[in-house]
Amino acid sequence: MTVQSTTNTAATGQADPLKSVADAMRDAAHSATEDAARAKEKLREAGAGVSHSVSRFAYTTSYMISYGVVYATVFVAKSVPQDNPIVEGFIDGARAAIDAVNEAKGISVEPVGAAAQASPA
Repeated sequence: MTVQSTTNTAATGQADPLKSVADAMRDAAHSATEDAARAKEKLREAGAGVSHSVSRFAYTTSYMISYGVVYATVFVAKSVPQDNPIVEGFIDGARAAIDAVNEAKGISVEPVGAAAQASPA
């Protein structure tokens, strides 16, 4: 073995480890970029799923509350005898509330008795 061949082997031996380190760093940077892009996409997908879950929860909660309120009200209204001042007060209050909503919306509705009084019998 000559001095020159020893030097070439040493130079080649030093170049390979540095090239390997450079290749490893390049691959690591490339992998990190790809992983970041995949993570970003997964977050977008998860965000859509979370948004859908929150929306569904809000809908279900609102539905359950409104169903419970209306069901309880109808149950109580149907269990009370019809010919008494309490039921008449409920009916009059409901009509007044409907009229107030219609007035607030700008809807003009003729009272039920006014149509019968206006037409000759």
